[in-house]
Amino acid sequence: MKKIIFLTVFLTLVGCAAVPSKTPEKSQSKNTTETEDQDLAATLTALFGQSITPDPQEIEKYPLGSAENPVRASGPSGQRRYLSRLICDNGEAVSAFSREGSAGIGPYGSIMDAYVVICDTNKGVVNHTLYMDMYHSNYEETRPAQGFKALK
Repeated sequence: MKKIIFLTVFLTLVGCAAVPSKTPEKSQSKNTTETEDQDLAATLTALFGQSITPDPQEIEKYPLGSAENPVRASGPSGQRRYLSRLICDNGEAVSAFSREGSAGIGPYGSIMDAYVVICDTNKGVVNHTLYMDMYHSNYEETRPAQGFKALK
């Protein structure tokens, strides 16, 4: 019964977030996106009963792109931009990438996505799994994830 109530509340919140605003459209400012991020954090805290305070020094101990140190991005388009800029170890751009699904709550307190990134090499196809957190407005990662040579 608790699961049904939880699912109903969650879907209601998601549905409310998807309803377009009837107020005049304004340009999105940093304050607006920060408020949205704070609202998301408050919703996650209400749903899961805990608030996560990220420890950047602890997170940086893990390889970039791991579940313990996901690549931060600004929305789904930021995720795709980052993935399309990756350079494989052989110096070639990635062949393909696809979202595998949600991967739970990450160290920043928001839901992570898991992506499979494919590199074609002279030794065959290499699949990498990268974890990404798209809830970082106006953030663009400048470092390549572990297993990649660089970003274009």
